[in-house]
Amino acid sequence: MALELHVWGPAFGLPSIDPECIATITYCQRVIPEGQWSLVASYDKTVGLTESLPILFDGGVATATGFEDIVSYLRNHPAVSVDLDASLNSQQQNDRTAYSTFLRSTAIPLIDLSLFVSAENYNTTTSSAYTAILPWYANYTIPPKRRDLARTRTAHMGLDSLDVDTRVEEGQGMAPGRGTASAEFEAAKRAAGLPTDAKPTAMSIGRGKGFGGLLGTQQYAARFRLDAVSNELLEPLSDLLGDEEYLLGTSQPCSLDCLAFGYLALMLFPAVPQAWLQEIITTKFPRLATYVRKLRKDILTEEDVSPSQVWAITTGSTSSSSQSGHLPWTTRSQSFSHHTLTGLREFIGNLPVVSSLFVKESASSSEPLPSSTRIVSELPSPVFINTLFGFTAAAAVGFVSLAIQHRRTPRQGDLIFWALRPAFGIGDAGNIFSVLGQLPSGGFSQF
Repeated sequence: MALELHVWGPAFGLPSIDPECIATITYCQRVIPEGQWSLVASYDKTVGLTESLPILFDGGVATATGFEDIVSYLRNHPAVSVDLDASLNSQQQNDRTAYSTFLRSTAIPLIDLSLFVSAENYNTTTSSAYTAILPWYANYTIPPKRRDLARTRTAHMGLDSLDVDTRVEEGQGMAPGRGTASAEFEAAKRAAGLPTDAKPTAMSIGRGKGFGGLLGTQQYAARFRLDAVSNELLEPLSDLLGDEEYLLGTSQPCSLDCLAFGYLALMLFPAVPQAWLQEIITTKFPRLATYVRKLRKDILTEEDVSPSQVWAITTGSTSSSSQSGHLPWTTRSQSFSHHTLTGLREFIGNLPVVSSLFVKESASSSEPLPSSTRIVSELPSPVFINTLFGFTAAAAVGFVSLAIQHRRTPRQGDLIFWALRPAFGIGDAGNIFSVLGQLPSGGFSQF
């Protein structure tokens, strides 16, 4: 097969754990004929131009990276005869571009909060999802880096109460310090109803406290903030959808529908403990929930994608013919030496000193690549600036040294003081006349 799409592996029953990868898979499944492309669950981003997934290979060469780049490439590919945006008029094309940008800017922070910043969701759901699609060594580097990136992108939102681990306080699972004398002492105080020195619990969105307890906690304000942030995305999308079947009112889904499905699916389908995002969509925007489920049924499949089965196909343990569903998963063709080098790169790249020198993660990876054309600056060259600065500094030091030397060296010879002739007159008038008397003749004449 000429076309091969590399994506992050499946999670939460969806074909990928990444929204852009889900959107790209949905688009390819819609436009590329069956048997003309294959799908590879990958984790090595370094082969692409922007070092991010998804990556489209054509004839074994990485040709496009990211949803928008891949869509543009497939429009001109001879094996693809369908263009989902061909029937859009100029207004719909403008709306597609505007809403694509709006969708990324508002949906990415919501997914960050739900799957990565929320300690309970991350520890119970997201972390285990990565474990199922990564080799053992990558689980020590990729998920923590991805969570740190999510924390950075959402730090301005003031929702730090999500990022608190409650496993120690609630006695669930193992946590650092569990089983020690201090931990047992804190547990005994909690059992007796005494105040403890432990950190506050994570935001439980008011569960088990009743309405009165909810109003008196910090979680109430945080839930209001989460609702407001969610509405910034969901209300415009709901208004755009209206009573239509697809977002732009077309009879068939366009690329914007594929992109919206990629992001909304990661908000609706993951079974997370803190399901505030899923609750908002299903209760306040049921039309959007129906829209997302319909896209999944029509383009992909209602059957959950099994990460273990995809992993077996990717590693070659099982043939691709035994897979369930309709996606063309295939084996990743990489040698043992490539896996070894990838593991060493992940390990060395995350050492404290090395990682500070080579920073490859960014807050946004969907921006187009800058042009490689060299731009000649009209500003003075650095050599001229450094030379001018050196001469200026030397001159300043010379003047300061001369002033200090003059200050310390006593004056030689006699000093001569000149005194003005005393003025005679009556008060200020006498002073004025004395000044006028010293002027040369015709001093006031201007002709």
